[in-house]
Amino acid sequence: MRQRGRELRPLDEGYPPRLRDLKPAPRIFVLGAWNHTGPWVAVVGARDATEDGIDVARDLAASLAAQGIAVVSGLARGIDTAAHQGALDAPGVSGAVLGTGVDRAYPRENAALQARLSRSLGLMSEIAAGVSATRATFATRNRLLAAIADVVVVVQGRKGSGSLITAKEATRLGRPVAAVPWDSREPLGEAPHELIRDGVATLVRGADDVLDLIPGFKEGPQSTSPAAPRAADPRAAPVLLAGLAPAEAALYRALRERPLPLDHLAEVASLTASELAVALLTLELSDLARRTPGGLVRKTRRPVRR
Repeated sequence: MRQRGRELRPLDEGYPPRLRDLKPAPRIFVLGAWNHTGPWVAVVGARDATEDGIDVARDLAASLAAQGIAVVSGLARGIDTAAHQGALDAPGVSGAVLGTGVDRAYPRENAALQARLSRSLGLMSEIAAGVSATRATFATRNRLLAAIADVVVVVQGRKGSGSLITAKEATRLGRPVAAVPWDSREPLGEAPHELIRDGVATLVRGADDVLDLIPGFKEGPQSTSPAAPRAADPRAAPVLLAGLAPAEAALYRALRERPLPLDHLAEVASLTASELAVALLTLELSDLARRTPGGLVRKTRRPVRR
């Protein structure tokens, strides 16, 4: 991505009005229109998110986007990436606030996603093209996310997570903060649990709960929205899957509705390559798994449980 973006100052036409709540309001560089007229929700969280965390972020963003919400995040790995992808695939609108200049794709594996976002809501940064990013610039971008959103949702994060900076800034600006609950033993539940415990954030289970926090929002027809996602409950006891051998059950539990690579599934399910091949064939014959282009695999339906 080589586009340098356009510079906007607080009094310029096209400057996002909510950023003027920041004191002082920053000079920014943008690609894209940044002109969504409906509500905006920031979905943020850990880079090293769990599979359940990624699923929750992706489904939450998709449900919000289907209701006409613009989903914004920071394009980092993990939760940010899942939120952007979920919103765009809904299909809906999403934009990224970057810790680098808009001319740089970071992380590199998100270059294609960054290009999609530039054609959607857009890209935004306080850093001019060609200027090197620092650790501080990634921290300061969180205040832009907080300012531009109607609600900030923290999905996952450890104690001391950068998501807490976004939540703190949102609170200072009077923006509602929401957090997803997790098992008390989940390390990546520390940040959302801290926010809920301290009364900073409202506990949310899915899109409907987030929509309730948007001032004056009138929900559209239910038929246009996917089912509201719920955070996975890691406390639930392992479920015995009828008719599946241990390797097959382990593989099925590792599968997601989004396609995943075979080496990743083997690692998560603790299977060798040969064990994975046999288990996958059984799941395919039972219509529980399906291969997709690129050598990826996804689950297709829920098995019968006993």
